[in-house]
Amino acid sequence: MCESTVFLEDKEGAHEAMKEVARIIMDGKDAVCTDILGERVVLKNVRLKEANFLSHGIVFERN
Repeated sequence: MCESTVFLEDKEGAHEAMKEVARIIMDGKDAVCTDILGERVVLKNVRLKEANFLSHGIVFERN
């Protein structure tokens, strides 16, 4: 499978926001993350910092 783990980075470091993410849609400055079961997490006012396809990790940071 090709699911990824999404992390949100802030002043204190990176924290796991969601596992097994299959889809991310940017809605303005918000990232809508959906897992393989259809569960959703919305990360508000973020931008993409890193997408590492080898380790299946995606890092967002607050704007």
